[in-house]
This record gives sequence, structure tokens and C-alpha cells, in this order.
Amino acid sequence: MTDAEALKIDEQATAGATDPARGPGVDPAEVAGQEVIDAASPEAKRVALQLGTLFRRMLSYGAATSALLDAAALGLSFLEFKAIMSLGVFEPADSFCLADIGESTGASMPAVSRAIDSLVRKGLVSRVEDPHDRRRRLIALTDEGHRVTNAALMGRAVGAVRLADSFSEDELKALDSLLSKLIEREDLASIHRQLEGAVQQ
Repeated sequence: MTDAEALKIDEQATAGATDPARGPGVDPAEVAGQEVIDAASPEAKRVALQLGTLFRRMLSYGAATSALLDAAALGLSFLEFKAIMSLGVFEPADSFCLADIGESTGASMPAVSRAIDSLVRKGLVSRVEDPHDRRRRLIALTDEGHRVTNAALMGRAVGAVRLADSFSEDELKALDSLLSKLIEREDLASIHRQLEGAVQQ
């Protein structure tokens, strides 16, 4: 699917979105998010809360605040920050496009398109025509974009290592046993392989 096709589908899906219970003008993302939460099992909600707790504690250990301040200094919106972080984690990718950013951030295609336009103007992202499909535009980080994302990723890595280092030996063994099984999932395994080199074991 080309970026233009994905954008058209997304615009059709979100045009005139209303919630009969709440009236017109309701944010479709908020409604969709609440539907996901409502449909989840009690066990999934409990684990999600536990994961959120760990993630929040991890951020408090790291340099994520500095990275967010850098992002604010650059005038980045939350979506723009998420977009360049997606590129920072998943590069190198020889065919990263708007639809990929939309999928990784969960944002609508019109919003992603505006965010990428802004990032190009700020010199953090480059956009070139796909040599294999002229209807698509390939997106990549510039050198400055890499600097910003590397600083943020290092902050997260520091937080994760400090959090893990705060656990007892028994806690580490229990977590390692569980997480080692989980990261065998295809979607998690690919991310794990990309992040392996970031932290020296």
C-alpha cells in the first residue's frame, strides 16, 4: 500500500467521527483506546498495570527527562518525538515510509504526515522518493535526528540497567526466566536483536 492510499483510507475512517453516547467531536483515538481497555481480560489489565509501573520506574532511573527537554527545545510535539524514536529504534530500514510510522506510533495518517513534514523542516528527518515505487516516500533520520534519538535511547538504556541492577539476585533470575521466553515472540525478538548491541553484557 502506498502512503497516498493509506492516507486516504485513514481520512475516510476518521472523517466526521462521532460517538452516539457522547455526541460529535469525540477524539477517535480516545474512543478506540477505551474500547481496547474495555475488551481486555482482567489478567491482561493487571499485567499492563505492572508493566506500566516498571516502565515508569525505569524512566525515573534514566536520563529520559534530559531527552524530553532536548525534544522540547527543538519544538517537537509528542507525535514528532515518537516518530523519530521509531526511526531510531528500527533503522536501518531501506523502505521505512509514512504507513510504517503510523503503525509504530498508532497515530492517524494525516497526523503522521503533518509530523513528518515538520520533522523535515527541522532537519531531523529526510524524505526521498522510493526508487522502486514513485508513489512512496522513504523516511530516514538525518545526522541531527540520530543525535537526538541516540541521546533519548541512551537515557532509556541507563534507566533499564539501573532498574535491573536494583533487583535482588532471586528477582533477576525470576524476571530473566520469564522475559527470555517472552522475547522469543517474533515481534519482540526483532526489537530485542536491534537493541542487543546498545548495552554491553
